[in-house]
Amino acid sequence: MVTAAASSSAADAGNNVLGEGIRTTYGIGSDVTIRWGLLKSKVVPPPAKNGKAQTWEQYRKSTEKDRQQLRKQFAERLEVIAYPERERRRIVGAALGVVAVALGAYLVSKGASPLQRAWVAPPLVFSLGFIDSSIQGLCTESWAGAWDVDDTGLEYMPNRDVAERIQQKVLKMYIRDSVISTGLLAAFCFWPL
Repeated sequence: MVTAAASSSAADAGNNVLGEGIRTTYGIGSDVTIRWGLLKSKVVPPPAKNGKAQTWEQYRKSTEKDRQQLRKQFAERLEVIAYPERERRRIVGAALGVVAVALGAYLVSKGASPLQRAWVAPPLVFSLGFIDSSIQGLCTESWAGAWDVDDTGLEYMPNRDVAERIQQKVLKMYIRDSVISTGLLAAFCFWPL
């Protein structure tokens, strides 16, 4: 289990405006998790092995051993998002990609100016961000020093070093995504029609 001292030092890595916003919005160490990239969702635990309902705390306690293994794997791979959420983000990214392509085709068909073609930017940028987040297993919650290893709620990372290394990886992902989306947008906007 993550100790209070380890949690505290990981929380220190999240001492920033973005980290504070995530802690305030989603809470860490509660039965709330992030779904579809930004929505708050209450975790509903499955029934216990005996078929009876269980609280979130009971469920977390009964699955602690599995989470310990997942924490180790996530720390080694420098990831913060559980696989069910990664799949949801992949779906959102693909849907936004379809919107970006459809909007781009419509704008081209109407002879839109380069400035008008820039309307494709929001779905394009978010599509790339969601898809890369699903592939890399990374997202902004790392800026609070938190992760969700099993889709049952945010918890603090085991130590500050892991949190800071993940934050650097997230920052590199965001920079790369920004460069790619800017290049694609510039090519689309300024390609002669």
